[in-house]
Amino acid sequence: MESQTTCQVFTIRAFAGELPVECFLSARGFFEDLSQRQPSFSEDHVHACHELLLCRKGGGYQFIDGTAHAYTDETLFLLAPFVTHAHISGSDAAEVRGSIRFILPESAAFSGRCEPALSAALERLRREQYAFFSATPQIIAIADLLTEAVCSPETSAQLVLSGLLSALFSSVFSELTRVFGGGKDTAPRLFSDSDSSRRLIIDNFFSQSLDGSARIEDLCELVHLSQSSLNRVIHELYGTSFKQKLIEARVAYIKYYLKYTDLPIRAVAEKTGFAEDNKLSLFFRQHAGLSPTQYRQAERCAPPDPVQR
Repeated sequence: MESQTTCQVFTIRAFAGELPVECFLSARGFFEDLSQRQPSFSEDHVHACHELLLCRKGGGYQFIDGTAHAYTDETLFLLAPFVTHAHISGSDAAEVRGSIRFILPESAAFSGRCEPALSAALERLRREQYAFFSATPQIIAIADLLTEAVCSPETSAQLVLSGLLSALFSSVFSELTRVFGGGKDTAPRLFSDSDSSRRLIIDNFFSQSLDGSARIEDLCELVHLSQSSLNRVIHELYGTSFKQKLIEARVAYIKYYLKYTDLPIRAVAEKTGFAEDNKLSLFFRQHAGLSPTQYRQAERCAPPDPVQR
């Protein structure tokens, strides 16, 4: 097992058969009990890697490239890199959901590492950007064991993560092949396999940046790159600079507080690192083109009717 752990954050190599799967997960994100929140939600965002999303309990809407998909207990989504997605829970807000970000070899590397049917299914996933289906009892059972291992304070629990993740992805890919196989396509190559962990760390760093305090030096230290090299990588991943990516992340957090909660502007300012609400208003108007109040009024609406695939 290859792993890096920092504050209950794990980067682990698993295998689905002979196919390597670089996995990134944390105790905070897998599984996340959202049952006490009113409601749970996320603003539109993308990741530079695949993502497995499992709704263990509850339901709501998963938005993928602007299309709403209703989900219920034990629904599993597989998302390709750079697909825009968001979610909002159902009215009861009693939800437990989990996330694993992962990286697969590029399509050319599938040959000889997995069965032709799985290779075809993964190629179709690359082309169509996502898939969703009901998780099997086996997937749920493995996910429950994985939750216990990830959240365990015992150091020895880390030793079982690679095996559990291998079992989970073998089951998930088997189900994907059953419901989704066929089709061929290729995806542009952005990184070699050796860059997998680095890409996951960068993606997670920006996902956690909401108060404007993150520094490029901190990320350089995490990924062992100079500032110039890191900026090149960030531009390749996101098409923008470190500074602009931080701004985009902060604006996204402000938007979802405005859109999906009734928090007053002062409370939104506190949650996103602004000492005063007028400073939040100036920042938001500069980067979003509207005042916080104008944005909230424009965006408040019910989820659209789900589109069934």
